[in-house]
Amino acid sequence: MIERDLDIATQDGAMNTYTVRPDDGGPLPVVLMLMDAPGVREGLKEICRRIAQSGYYVLLPNLYYRTIRDFVCGPTRDHPDAEANRTRMFGFLESISNAKVTADTGVILDRLPSMPDAKPGKIGLVGYCMSGAFVTAAAAMHPDRIACFASYYGTRLLTDKSDSPHLMLSDITAEGYYSFAEHDAYVPLSGVARFEKLLASAPFPSRVETEMGTHHGYAFSDRGNLHEAAREKHYERMLALYRRHIG
Repeated sequence: MIERDLDIATQDGAMNTYTVRPDDGGPLPVVLMLMDAPGVREGLKEICRRIAQSGYYVLLPNLYYRTIRDFVCGPTRDHPDAEANRTRMFGFLESISNAKVTADTGVILDRLPSMPDAKPGKIGLVGYCMSGAFVTAAAAMHPDRIACFASYYGTRLLTDKSDSPHLMLSDITAEGYYSFAEHDAYVPLSGVARFEKLLASAPFPSRVETEMGTHHGYAFSDRGNLHEAAREKHYERMLALYRRHIG
């Protein structure tokens, strides 16, 4: 595997981005991963490597770059610093928005043609936790450049704010896949049902699944809720989506 870090210039600064691709072949279809709230860390990079092994050029930007270049949240439970860690993490989370992340996505899309590892054409997205909202918004804002997207235990998909992702569903043309955990304090099953009902009347193809017996973060090896079977299914569904749409 070839792993590199690069800075992508935006109007707000340098967006430091981890990239990984197989060590042969190319240019390759692009997958853009949008991080969860605890930040860019080894747990996300191992997912990037697994996707890359299937023949993709994967980019993972630090969405907090406007505030901090490197952030990895410490323990958020069963630790003396848990409350302080949560407070700091949510502070960074609140510093970004759907508008900022969709703008950042646009900058990356504009940069791809100059990257020799990137195959021309539409790309695939994947987002976890807070980035379920971001990949949905990005698919709505960049319909001509996003082929498909996947959201895992996505939060803030249905809010009472004017930029709520559910209000953007009519602008999406890409195929979307949404997976939720059965036990999730951030996304109760009643919220999943409401969102699924809205998706049913949206113009783009989509699928929703709830993984029974899982908790928020079930695909991560480092956050305490890993569910091996659901993690493997998450790869199967995601990679099948990419094979259908970006090769």
